[in-house]
Amino acid sequence: MIDAKQLYEIERFSNHTIIVFSMTYMNPISYLPTIEKDLGKLDFSGKIIFDLLLSNGNSSNRFVEARVNKAKIDRRSMKVIGYSSLEASFIKKTREFYKSHKSILDNSTILLDEEKFNLIYN
Repeated sequence: MIDAKQLYEIERFSNHTIIVFSMTYMNPISYLPTIEKDLGKLDFSGKIIFDLLLSNGNSSNRFVEARVNKAKIDRRSMKVIGYSSLEASFIKKTREFYKSHKSILDNSTILLDEEKFNLIYN
């Protein structure tokens, strides 16, 4: 059985925003209790954004946002957010992440080769 922590990676974007990157095709939103434990270790409150590229592809539902209060994710606040509503620095951070984790893109079956190339080299 795969360890849930191998399915996602958490990175701080700012003092009040955390990004959760999917590391496989399995959607990390299915593992919210485990993610909340990780957020508890960080004593985090703010906003969490899930980058579901490897789960959903480079589609309109790639990013999901939710509020976090004392490491608890408010499930009712979860919503899909469009690429155009994200800060340029946030997009840059996601590109840097995938450039430094090229192997997970190579292993992806949901992304086209052109999408993989663009994520790494553009």
